[in-house]
Amino acid sequence: MNLDSYPTLTQLIQLIGSVDDEQDSHILFVTKNGDVRLSPFRADTAPGADYANEDVLQFVLDTFMIAEGYTGQQATQDPEWMDELFSELTENWACKTTGFVWETS
Repeated sequence: MNLDSYPTLTQLIQLIGSVDDEQDSHILFVTKNGDVRLSPFRADTAPGADYANEDVLQFVLDTFMIAEGYTGQQATQDPEWMDELFSELTENWACKTTGFVWETS
């Protein structure tokens, strides 16, 4: 999913549904070229990961802790959550937000 290439809610649903909420916590971030990425976030994650690289990172939208229902197939079944997340991504991209977004709507 790329925020500069006419992103759709369906693309976000596919991204969120592509991970296992019971396996890892995940971090949702956007690169400077608009790519939206969802990566495992573990204590042993290498410090050189894309979301820690200031040359790549535009903003980090949120960290979704393991087994809280914010990622995975269960999360994609909540249309209100998917709409909220999509709005947060597109609004922060349009505002050229940088760094960590601590509060979402």
